[in-house]
Amino acid sequence: MRHHISEYTGSVTRVSRLFMVVIVMTTIMQSCEKLLIKPDPLEDPVTIFEEIWYFTEKHYSFFEYKEIDWHRIYNRYRPMVKYDMNRVELFDLCAAMLFQLRDGHVNLMSSFDRSRYWKWYLENPENFSHSLIERNYYRQRQRYVGPLEYLNMEDAIYVYYGSFANRISDGHLDIILAGLDEKKGLIIDVRNNGGGSTVNAKRLTSRFTDQKVFVGHNYVKTGPGYNDFRKEDIYIEPHEGERFTGNVIVLTNRRSYSATTYFTQYMNALENVTFIGDTTGGGGGMPAFHDLPNGWLLRVSSSKFYSPEGINIESGIPPHIQIDMSEESMAEGKDDILEKAIEILKNNN
Repeated sequence: MRHHISEYTGSVTRVSRLFMVVIVMTTIMQSCEKLLIKPDPLEDPVTIFEEIWYFTEKHYSFFEYKEIDWHRIYNRYRPMVKYDMNRVELFDLCAAMLFQLRDGHVNLMSSFDRSRYWKWYLENPENFSHSLIERNYYRQRQRYVGPLEYLNMEDAIYVYYGSFANRISDGHLDIILAGLDEKKGLIIDVRNNGGGSTVNAKRLTSRFTDQKVFVGHNYVKTGPGYNDFRKEDIYIEPHEGERFTGNVIVLTNRRSYSATTYFTQYMNALENVTFIGDTTGGGGGMPAFHDLPNGWLLRVSSSKFYSPEGINIESGIPPHIQIDMSEESMAEGKDDILEKAIEILKNNN
C-alpha cells in the first residue's frame, strides 16, 4: 500500500512539474510576443504623419505657385513626431504642417476637429451683412426662388445666392429673368458664398451670353511630379432658352470662395458684367480626398485654374470697383457696395 501511495505521489509530482514548465513557457512566450509585436499601424503616429505628407506631396497643386518647399517643411515637422503621442497631439502637429500651405481647401478632418486655414478672409473687411440687407432692403418684400433670394427693385433685380452647393434649376432662373427688361439691370450678390458646385456656376453664367465663351484653362493633377497636369480648355455655352445680355453687376467679398471664385472668373469673360466690392477669397484648386488608416480624412487642392490671360485664380479675382462698407453707412442701414451697384444701373438706365 505504501508503494502504491508512493508511486501515486511520484506521478503527481511529475505532473506538477510539467504544469509549472508549461506556465513558465507560456509566460515567456507572452512576454516575447509583447516585445515583438509592433504598434497597431492604425494608431502609429509616424505612419499617419508620413502618409499625410506623402499624399500631399503627390497631389497638391500649388507648391510652385506659392513657392513652398514641402521637403523643408517635412524636415521641420518630422522630428516632432513621437510614437507615444496621443491623437490630439498628432492631429495638432499635422494641422500645423498643413497650415504652411496657406490654402482654405486643405483640411485634416477627424471625429474631434477639422484643421483649417482662414486667413484669406479673417484678415480682411467682412463687407457684408445679411441682416442689414434683410432689415433695410428686403423689408419682407423678397421672394425665395429655390436657393435664390429675389427682390424686385426700381432700377434692378437683386438676387442673393448664398451657396453654390445649393442647386439652381432652369426653372429657378427662368423666374428670375422673367422680371428683367431693357430698363432694368441685374445685381447678383455672392458675398459670403463659400462655394459648392461649379456646375451651378456654369449654369448661372450661361444665362448671360449669346455665344460660346472661352473662360480659362483648368489643369488637373495626373502624376506625382509637380508639373504632372492635364490641361483642359473651359468654355461656357449659352443656354438654349431665356437669356439676359443687359447690364449685370456681381457683388463679391473675401468670403466669396472656391466655386464662387470660379463663377467670378466665368462671368469676368463676359463684356456685360461689372464686379463691385472686394477681391474674392480664391480657392482655385478643386480638392482631392484621402482616407487615412486611423479614420481621419485628408483634403488637398489638386488642380489649378488660369484665366485666358494666364492669371492663376488661386489668390482671388479683383473687382472692377473696389469698395469697403463703412461703419457710418451701416449705422444708417446702408450697404455701400449694393448702393454703388444701384447707382450704376440707375445711371445706365
